Amino acid sequence: MSKFMFFLSTFFLFSSCQETKRVYIGSTLVDCIGVAPQKCMLYKESLADEWTYFYDAIDGFKYEEGYDYEIEVKVSKIEKPPVDGSSLQYTFVKMISKEKNPTIAHNVPVKTIPNQDIIITNIEYQAHSRGSFFQVKINKDRIEKTSDRTLKNSASKNCSKEDWNTILSLLETINIDQINTLSPPTEKRFVDGALQAQLKIISSTRAYTSNSFDHGSPPKEIQQLVNTILSLAESIE
Repeated sequence: MSKFMFFLSTFFLFSSCQETKRVYIGSTLVDCIGVAPQKCMLYKESLADEWTYFYDAIDGFKYEEGYDYEIEVKVSKIEKPPVDGSSLQYTFVKMISKEKNPTIAHNVPVKTIPNQDIIITNIEYQAHSRGSFFQVKINKDRIEKTSDRTLKNSASKNCSKEDWNTILSLLETINIDQINTLSPPTEKRFVDGALQAQLKIISSTRAYTSNSFDHGSPPKEIQQLVNTILSLAESIE
């Protein structure tokens, strides 16, 4: 292989692992819950988007509260992220604009976070019928699934920081104190038309358990969370 072809292939390989983006950072820090309660920047990639919590850091970016930012960042994939670390690395490239915001949190859809003082430690999802059984357990370290009712045989993998933060972000949209009042949209489980499923959210002080619902048809309030749990379980080989 010629030196030119070697450098060209290396360039494309390296480029495929990173991209450059223009992103927006809000003028205030907000309370959020990662592995523990923390402060997050507000982040979006388009002016039309809603703000989302940004749990990671941007290397080289010096944030000053009270200013709205438009910046350019390089986003690189981390080939072997740490067990509780993100799979993406953000690096500051350049400042596009920095404008003083006289009203802190201007245009920020401030929403009450019902679980703000609750430290989530585990998520459990279980679905079963007379002939079938399925369970997924997730914490900040591991994702585990089993179809063994005795719970003796299971498969698992590391839970990345990114995956755990996704779970916590979805939990921020749910009032977990009320998940035992959510109404399921279908009732096929009562006639053996679906597995009977249940979601349990465990904090450092207590467990919150949903009503039973049809596997594959959870209450709309927890649908995205349940779908994410099942998707993470499917990723276990």
